[in-house]
Amino acid sequence: MKPLLPVRFLIPIGLLIISASFVVKHFAAVPDFADGFLKGIGIGILVLSLIFLSRSKQTV
Repeated sequence: MKPLLPVRFLIPIGLLIISASFVVKHFAAVPDFADGFLKGIGIGILVLSLIFLSRSKQTV
């Protein structure tokens, strides 16, 4: 069960990055590249956490 702990932190981190990009874009002028980069990183972290969760559930 040790590898499950970092995965539980990846999901909120990904959600925070995605929501922060929306908030920053609402209050400041952000280039499309930076906005897409932040959203892509957030989605990538979420997908990575889901992959880690599915692998840990299969081994248990």
